[in-house]
Amino acid sequence: FLVDAGRAVLMRLGGAASSAGQLSAVLLTHLHSDHITDLNDVITTRWITTFEPSPLTIVGPIGTRTVVDHILDSLGPDIGYRIAHHGDLDYRPPVEVIEVTEGKIDLGGQVGVSCAPTDHKPVEPSIGFRFDYDGASVVVAGDTVPCEGLDRLCTGAQA
Repeated sequence: FLVDAGRAVLMRLGGAASSAGQLSAVLLTHLHSDHITDLNDVITTRWITTFEPSPLTIVGPIGTRTVVDHILDSLGPDIGYRIAHHGDLDYRPPVEVIEVTEGKIDLGGQVGVSCAPTDHKPVEPSIGFRFDYDGASVVVAGDTVPCEGLDRLCTGAQA
């Protein structure tokens, strides 16, 4: 999973010996540009480097679907050029958007994922995520101040 898709995220993934092609989901804490500015690059790079027909799942707060739709619309000409250039690429980048507010998120696999609201006023909504695997937990939140939702996510977590 990738949490947030800000500036140079693909270079940072590469530096961590990962890539867009290895992502099954991108989780967005909120819709500020510094957290989503390279989401278009993640979507496009995964699509053209893997030819992966299964969708990239994008999880985020209410409003994420509209943002992703606008990103895909803005990529319309590029998508057309790439389909025309690659004979074996005959479909648009597949994405599945899941908008969440609080609770468990079913992303399959062995990692449990849940979210809760965070406080990044005036940005609303914003959320944090908790990942549970094999008895260990980690919480990731974007820009927030201490708040009830973050406290709930952090209860019993190791990091």
